[in-house]
Amino acid sequence: MLHDASPPPDIEAQRTTALDCSGLSLGELGKSRGLEIGCAFSGHADPRYRRLLAHHCRLTVPEWQLKPRFLRPRRAAPYNFGPADAIASFAASNAMAFHGHTLFWHEEPIRWAQGENFERVKRSYGGFIGDVMQHYPQAVSWDVFNEVVGEQAPLRDEFFVQTFGLRFIDYCLRLAGDCAPAARLALNDYNLECATDWSRTKRDNMLRLIEQIKAMGGPLHAIGIQGHLSSIHKASAESTVRFIDRLADLGLDVFISELDVNDSTMPADIAVRDIEVAAYYEEFLTAVLSRPAVKRLVFWGISDFDNWVVRRQTRERRRSGKARPALFDERLQPKPAFDAVVRALLSAPPR
Repeated sequence: MLHDASPPPDIEAQRTTALDCSGLSLGELGKSRGLEIGCAFSGHADPRYRRLLAHHCRLTVPEWQLKPRFLRPRRAAPYNFGPADAIASFAASNAMAFHGHTLFWHEEPIRWAQGENFERVKRSYGGFIGDVMQHYPQAVSWDVFNEVVGEQAPLRDEFFVQTFGLRFIDYCLRLAGDCAPAARLALNDYNLECATDWSRTKRDNMLRLIEQIKAMGGPLHAIGIQGHLSSIHKASAESTVRFIDRLADLGLDVFISELDVNDSTMPADIAVRDIEVAAYYEEFLTAVLSRPAVKRLVFWGISDFDNWVVRRQTRERRRSGKARPALFDERLQPKPAFDAVVRALLSAPPR
C-alpha cells in the first residue's frame, strides 16, 4: 500500500530500492533530519495520486490556485477561493501543513490594484493581501514575493516594484507579518542555483535586497531557492551552497521550494535519461542538504503523472518524447530519482 499513517520504527533500515516504496515515507525520512518535505499540488482528483502525496509529503503548496490573477482577475470579480480551499482541505485531512504561494508574482499582476498614488495602492493591494491571508489562517508560511529580483537590474521591471521600490516590498512584508504573526514569510525566486554569470548577479541582487529589507526592519524569515534544475543552464551545487551560507549568516532559513529536473536535452533512451536525472537530483541535494539552514524541501510535482514539465508549461521543453522530471513515473511507480533523493536525505545531517 502507498498509504500508511504509522511511521516505521527504523528509517535507516527501510528498503530504498525502486522495487518497493511501500514502507518508505520521504516525509518521515525528512522529519528525522529536521527537514519538512512537501509538494506542489494541482488538486488532481485521482485517489491513488492523492495517497502517494499523503504518504510522502508533510506540506502542500497550491500549484497556481493562490496566484493573484487566478484568485481575483478583476476588481469587481469575487475571489476564486474554491480550488485553493479544496487543496487546503486535502492538506488538513491528511495532517499536512499548508504553504501560501504566492501574494505577489510579476508574471500575473493584478492590474486593477495599480495606481500612481501609494496610499491607494496600499488600500487595493494591501486589501488583497489581507483578504487572502485571513482566508487561510492555517498557513504556516507564505511566499510574500515570488520572483521579484532581476538578473541584471536589482528589481524586476514590474509596475509596483519599479514605481514604489523598497517602500512597496517593505509595506507588503509588514502587512503580511501583521496578518499572520506566526507564519514564516519568504521571498521565492528561480535561477539562484545556476552556474551562469547572470545567476551570480541575481544571487548578489538578492543578498542586497535582503540587507535593505533588514535595514528597514521588515519581517523576513526565509528565502526560497526554487531549484528547477535545468539541463541547459546547469546548476552549480558549490555556488548554491556558498549562497546558502550567506543567507544563514543573515539569519535566514532556506527553502528548496520548487525542486524538479528538466530533462529537455537529456538522451531519448528512458533508462539512460532516468539515471542522468537521478544523478542530478542526488548531486544537488547532497550538497545543499549538508547545510542546516535548509529547513524545507518541496518538489514541484512528485510524479510525472501530474507535473508542469510533462504538461509542457515550462519554456524549456523536450523536442521529442515525454519529459520525465519527477521521482515517480506516470503509473506512480518510483524511478531511480526516488532512490537518489532517499540517499541524499539519508546522508543529510540533522538540523
